[in-house]
Amino acid sequence: MSVFVVNGFMTGLDQFLERYARCPELIREGLLATRRKRRLNDDEVVCRAGEPAECFWIIDDGIIVVGDGNKIVRRHKGDLIGEIAFHRREETKRSTSMKADGIANLWEIDRSFVDKLSPEQRSEWFETVAAVLADKVMEATQQRSRLLSDNVSLDQVLRKFVCDDGLMAVNATFDSAKAGEIDPDQTDALLWFSDVAGFSSFSKDMSPSDAARQMRRFMEVQVEEIRTAGGEIDKFMGDGLMAFWRLPDETRTKDRVTKAARAALATIDRIRSIVVAEQLPLDIRIGLHLGPVVIGDFGGTGRIAYTVMGETVNSASRYEQARLDTDGMPLGPLRISEAVYPFISEPDLLKRLSSDTRRFVVKGDREFVAHTSIDQES
Repeated sequence: MSVFVVNGFMTGLDQFLERYARCPELIREGLLATRRKRRLNDDEVVCRAGEPAECFWIIDDGIIVVGDGNKIVRRHKGDLIGEIAFHRREETKRSTSMKADGIANLWEIDRSFVDKLSPEQRSEWFETVAAVLADKVMEATQQRSRLLSDNVSLDQVLRKFVCDDGLMAVNATFDSAKAGEIDPDQTDALLWFSDVAGFSSFSKDMSPSDAARQMRRFMEVQVEEIRTAGGEIDKFMGDGLMAFWRLPDETRTKDRVTKAARAALATIDRIRSIVVAEQLPLDIRIGLHLGPVVIGDFGGTGRIAYTVMGETVNSASRYEQARLDTDGMPLGPLRISEAVYPFISEPDLLKRLSSDTRRFVVKGDREFVAHTSIDQES
């Protein structure tokens, strides 16, 4: 078999045939007979998106950029380009543009080439094109696999800073025309605010690493219970935590309120077992409240701050912050608002909650009403 070599180098045409053709000699003669070579200067256009696909090319030398913007692929010497649109069907339009990256030389092939092939040559030619397409499918599959792997890695990083609800919103924006913009969403939600009471005094003489280690223990208990209950961690606030559950309808409201209440009581039990076993001067306070909120990105330029806002959020924080009722008596570790309590009907939960309400006052003399856990330890 003869191979064309110029100045000691194999031509792009022969690189193409050696790589893809089972019987190169069968179609080399037909390709050479076309004698249609194109020389392109740097940045010169090969074809534009929307043009008729009347021909395709083999790169004899140089680099061709396929695509626009960030979605580009570079094709090199010995590659076939433009063949997909050409072979798809007659009068097909180009789906993308191509241009030279530096000086490039191309073999241009049109329908007259295919028409002049013998049946044997035609069979060999289409088998060769099929090999090219299979190669490109494999390349695209590998690229997609790498992108998916990169996306998984990116998601894992983002999850450390953004809740899952926010992560879905961030990802959705990159599939829309408003890339990077997260529209706010108005809905009902259950809010969880918690605080490890006494931790500031407890940790004041600790080293930063010891204080962080101790706090992580108590936060990990809460995070585990909240996530098991289907909640979203909104943020950590020193020795406090904020979480939420979307409440799209009454059926899911009852289910999610029940799970959140169960998670709150389990959190209290687990943290108190640590406190008692190690005789630590600490306790846990949790407030649950529900109502209308706005969920979205409320950060500044270039920084995502996906969170929940509204009067419901402010009120929920008051349930956690309160220490004494209006009679001067300590409130229990779990405080549930009157908006939340009616959705709890499970006997095992109700027996741990007071059916009587407790009243407490916060800044501005605003009075709140709560059902508290029966355990009155503070």
